[in-house]
Amino acid sequence: MKQKKKKLKKTMLFRAFFILFMFVSIVFLWNIFHLGILPFHYFLILFFIFLGFNFMIYYLTKSKKWNKRMIGCLLSFVLSIFVGICIYYETATINFFTSAFQPRKRIENYQVIVLKSSNYGSLKEIKTGKIGVPFIDYSEGAKLMQTELKKKTSLTFQESDNSTLVESLLQKNFRAIVMEEAQKNIFVEMDEEFANQITVLETIPITVQNKRRNRDSEITKNAFSVYLSGNDEYGMINQVSRSDVNIIATVNPITHQILLTSIPRDYYITLTTKNGAKDKLTHASLYGIDTSIQALESLLQMKIDYYVKVNFSSLVNLVNAVDGVDVISDQAFKAHYYDEPLKTFVTYNFVEGLNHLNGKEALAFSRERKSFLSGDRERVLHQQLVLSALIDKIASPSILKNYTKILNAVNGGFDTNFTYDEILSFLQKQLDKNASWEITTNILEGSDDNARVYSMSGISTYVMKPDEESVTKAQEMIQNVLNKKE
Repeated sequence: MKQKKKKLKKTMLFRAFFILFMFVSIVFLWNIFHLGILPFHYFLILFFIFLGFNFMIYYLTKSKKWNKRMIGCLLSFVLSIFVGICIYYETATINFFTSAFQPRKRIENYQVIVLKSSNYGSLKEIKTGKIGVPFIDYSEGAKLMQTELKKKTSLTFQESDNSTLVESLLQKNFRAIVMEEAQKNIFVEMDEEFANQITVLETIPITVQNKRRNRDSEITKNAFSVYLSGNDEYGMINQVSRSDVNIIATVNPITHQILLTSIPRDYYITLTTKNGAKDKLTHASLYGIDTSIQALESLLQMKIDYYVKVNFSSLVNLVNAVDGVDVISDQAFKAHYYDEPLKTFVTYNFVEGLNHLNGKEALAFSRERKSFLSGDRERVLHQQLVLSALIDKIASPSILKNYTKILNAVNGGFDTNFTYDEILSFLQKQLDKNASWEITTNILEGSDDNARVYSMSGISTYVMKPDEESVTKAQEMIQNVLNKKE
C-alpha cells in the first residue's frame, strides 16, 4: 500500500512538471501571437517547436523507466525557467507598446509674472490695474488661458506681443503679465538682469490636443519621412519647448535606404502657420510640432508623414539604461551647462579620441557648439555620433541584460503619431526579410546673420540664413530616396 502511494506521488510530481511546461508554453505562444511582431510563418514554426517539446516531455515523464522520467522532469524544469524569463520580457514589451503609441496632448504652461520689487505674493493681492496677456492668436492655448485667468482675477486684460509685455512690466505699465514658460525662458536667456527682476506668482497649465494629419502611406510599401525633434527641456515630453535637434529621416522600405537630413536649430525659416512670419527653427516648436513640420515641408518642398519627439530626459535616461555609449571626438573641448535637476552649472571635459559617456555627458556632448569655430555644424555632427553609438549599443547582444531598463527609459519619454499597427507591420517586415539598410547623412548649410524673429516680437537676434544651394541639394537627395523603386 505504501509503495503504491509512493509511486502515485512520484507520478503526480512527474505530471506536475509536464503541466508546468505546457502552461508556460501556452502563455508564451499566446503573448507572441498577441504581440504580433513575428511574421505568421515564423509563429507557426515556433508553435510546432513547442508542440514537439511538449510531446517529448510528455513521453519522457510517462515512461516506465526511471532515468527517462528524470530526464523529462529536468528538461521541463529548465525549459520552464527559460520560457518564464521570455514571458517576463514579452510582458514588458506588450506593456510598452500598449502605452507608448497613445495620442498625446501638449501642455502650454502660462506663468503670471510680476516684478520682485512689487512684493506681490499671489495674484489675489493685485486688486486693480492691467494685466498683460499674449494675443489670442499666439497659440491655441492662449485663448483657453484667458478663460482660466478670468476665473482667478478681475484685472483688466490687455493683449500684446511678448517683447511689449516684458517692456511694459519693467516700466510698470502693467501690474503683471502672462507669458508661456518656454517663451519667457528666451527673454531670460537674453537678459540675466531680467531674470533677477521678476517673480512667477503662479503657473496656469493649458492642455491642447495635437492635430492628427491624415496619412496615405503604408510604411512597408511606400517611402515616407519622419521628423525627429529633440526638445531642450527635462521632465514631461508633452511640455512646450524649443527644438535643439531637428532631423528628417527619409525611409524607403523597398530599396532599404535611410537618409538623415539635419537642419541647424537656428535656421531662419518661414512659419507658414503664422502668415509667413520668419523665425528660427528652434522657436517653431513653441507653437506646436505641427508648426515645425509645416515650416520644414515648405523649406524642403516635401511631405512629412510622421514625427517622433524626445527631450533631454529621454536621452539621459536611454543612455544610462544601456550603461553609457562610446564616441570618438576629433578634438578635446569643454561643455559648461546648467543642470536643471541639480539646479547648478556643471562643466564637462571631453578628450580627443575615445570618450565613454553617461547620460548627462552624452547630452552635453550633443549640445555644445560655442567651443567650435563651425558652431552648429559641429554640434550636429556630435548629435549624429551619439545617435550612432546609441544604435550600436541597442543593436548589440548586451541589450538583453538591459532590455527592461531600456523599455522603461523610452516609455513615456517620447511622443509620436506612429500607430501601434504601423510600427508592428514595419517590424514584421524587417524580421521577415532581415534586410540590411544603407544609411546616409546630409547637413543643411547656412551663413551667420542677425534678423528679426516672430517669437521675440521682431527683436533682432542671431540666425543662420539658409544657403539656397544647400537647400536645393537636400531637396534633391530627399526626392531621390522617396522616388527610387528598386
